[in-house]
Amino acid sequence: MKQVLIVFDTKFGNTEQLAREIGTGIEAGGTAKCSIINISAVDSQDLSRFDGVLFGGPIHAFRATRGIQGAVEKASKRGLGGKLVGAFDTYQNLGNKGRAAGQTLDLLKKKAHDAKIFSEGLTSLVDGYKGPLNAAEPARAREFGQRFARALGA
Repeated sequence: MKQVLIVFDTKFGNTEQLAREIGTGIEAGGTAKCSIINISAVDSQDLSRFDGVLFGGPIHAFRATRGIQGAVEKASKRGLGGKLVGAFDTYQNLGNKGRAAGQTLDLLKKKAHDAKIFSEGLTSLVDGYKGPLNAAEPARAREFGQRFARALGA
């Protein structure tokens, strides 16, 4: 069974909810298992046991959060080689759609040279400043998770 780590940063819980929906999608086929952690737990993870790693956070000040950037940096130093890696984000303003996921993917390309980049990022709308996730987003997140699992060969 394939193993996937999902690392999230969140302020109001929306990105955590998104991470959990993605995890549900990954596990739906019964061939992959997920561990879902906050960025603060990256240092305690044995990355060697994972076949894939996803990083996600909200857009903050027009950028991926410092927390998710730091998690990517730490994980890259600890070994993402040969793993399937990808990104997801949450946004409120249409002008920020996909911006944090794109920046996270760019950072993964730069720092995790020998990782396999899952080029599809997921970007999800949050209704209002504090949320909740838009009603369409949980289903989209599960579908994204299923595509990630298929790309793993799970």
